[in-house]
Amino acid sequence: MKLERVLDRAAAMPPAVILQGSYANGLGIIRDLGRYGVPSVVLDPNPNALGFLSRYAAGLTCPDPATDEPAFLEALEELGRRLPQRGVIFPTHDEYVWAVSRNRERLLPLFHIPFPGWQVMAPVADKEQQMRAAWRAGVATPATVFVRTAEDLEAGAGQVAFPAIFKPVEGTLFKRRFGRQVLRLETPNALQDTWQRVEGCGTMMLQEVIPGGDDELYTVGSYLDERSRPLAVFTGRKLRQHPRTFGTARFAESIWIDDLAAAGLRLLAEMHYHGVSQVEFKRDPRDGGYKLMEINARHWLWHSLAAACGVNLSYVAYRDAIGDPFVAPRQIDGRRWILTLKDVMDSTREVTRGELSPVRWAASLGGTRVDGVMSLRDPLPGAVNTWRMARRLVRKRGGPRQKQEMEL
Repeated sequence: MKLERVLDRAAAMPPAVILQGSYANGLGIIRDLGRYGVPSVVLDPNPNALGFLSRYAAGLTCPDPATDEPAFLEALEELGRRLPQRGVIFPTHDEYVWAVSRNRERLLPLFHIPFPGWQVMAPVADKEQQMRAAWRAGVATPATVFVRTAEDLEAGAGQVAFPAIFKPVEGTLFKRRFGRQVLRLETPNALQDTWQRVEGCGTMMLQEVIPGGDDELYTVGSYLDERSRPLAVFTGRKLRQHPRTFGTARFAESIWIDDLAAAGLRLLAEMHYHGVSQVEFKRDPRDGGYKLMEINARHWLWHSLAAACGVNLSYVAYRDAIGDPFVAPRQIDGRRWILTLKDVMDSTREVTRGELSPVRWAASLGGTRVDGVMSLRDPLPGAVNTWRMARRLVRKRGGPRQKQEMEL
């Protein structure tokens, strides 16, 4: 049995415990540790999680902490008691970070946890506190007003230029309700109607939209130790998103920018942060400055690009957690990361609509070193993902015809 083999290997080397391995984020951690021989166990509510298929990991289903945190913690503790030695926890999504952070002291006898308890993490989980920390640290942000009541909305409407967005301070309920991270408002006339839709989702941020395309979105990825000292730092930028404007990366590149790295680290130090994080900025073409978008207190979707550039955040965190820290080298610039299937499908549509030149798209692929899902060294997750996407496309395209045939 695969799990038993992983547990046997864990007797010689502390295992990694990946919390949700359904897609590129978790697969990246599994593979970035697997190249050093670190065995991984993946916990995921989805029995079809791609991480379960990796040659470097074994998988177990677990309750979803977003809907049943106590049951999730019990499942995590049950795994901890089965491990031959303490494993190192790597959450890939916010609900797992918050659950473990809130219960850090309870879990420490069973696991190494390379990120802080709730006293430090709670302000990081709160986007209002992120913004206020940025202001204290001298890190630039978009014009932002915090809205708790209709009176706040009326008072703040004149302080933010349009187009603008409504963005939740805490995003779980908002994302569940709207299926997206933000709501865009083109003019002030949309404020009242949109406010009525978002009431009940907690404090909202009314925030200006920084102009510029997806290729103006930059990231500082890092691992900071318990004293907020950087042991690994990476900077890069998105080139294309799925979907455009307010989506997730489908194509990204490494590019080192000193001022960007300094701003991200200054903000994290202000918040006394410890662990892996992504601090996302957008470069404002009006003044060339980098404006804070948000802090993600975990690995992000395309973090495996950092490892491909020599900055293996997962392995640095792992080594620090087990008491054997080291400092990662300076990154290699110019390498690119892709989600090939998404990028090909989206780019084909964009070429058809005249939004993207086919020559420019083909030329952009130079320097691509890593796919977020597909890997020759670990082929099964990518193969299964390709088959699942093809099956969905066939069903989507064949749906109306099949319906007509049934009606006949």
